[in-house]
Amino acid sequence: MIDKQLLIDAENGIAEAQSYLGYKYIKDKDTVQDFKKAYFWIHKAAQQGYPLAQYNLGYMYKTGKGVSVDYTKAISWFTKSSEQGFAPAQCHLGQMHINGVGVDTDFEEAFVWFSIAAEQGDAGAQCGLGRMYIDGYDGFPISFKDAAYWLNLSCKQGNKVAKDLWNYFKLWNYVDEQYK
Repeated sequence: MIDKQLLIDAENGIAEAQSYLGYKYIKDKDTVQDFKKAYFWIHKAAQQGYPLAQYNLGYMYKTGKGVSVDYTKAISWFTKSSEQGFAPAQCHLGQMHINGVGVDTDFEEAFVWFSIAAEQGDAGAQCGLGRMYIDGYDGFPISFKDAAYWLNLSCKQGNKVAKDLWNYFKLWNYVDEQYK
């Protein structure tokens, strides 16, 4: 169910309300899922420069939730959100650059975005950095010590991929005592 005040605020152009209303149309268990309405409200908030809405719009374009998949638009919206410091968008940009989705594969660019988001505590970005240090993509330096540092932080937040890598590579052997 949509709260009347939330709808009034959204209609009055309050970006936070528009973004939240759009999100409710996607995820709220008490609201009928409606991707068209979700897109409408999230797009309005994103156009106003609200970073969470920009991220959500990028995610919609990346996954095809409520819109056709469009990696160019996903990159554009993730970039707008990322430039405002929104860590989840930065992590998605890192993932898209490392996998060459919507852009040419660019490990340096992936490293930059993962690093920025990881420093903010984003578990996905921390895991992404850890993987880069394990795999040594295209000349990227392999460092199990650095991988252990980032994957340990990600594990502490419950990231399953990080836990799997942690165990597979026995990374506890590479962690400084102060970070355990």
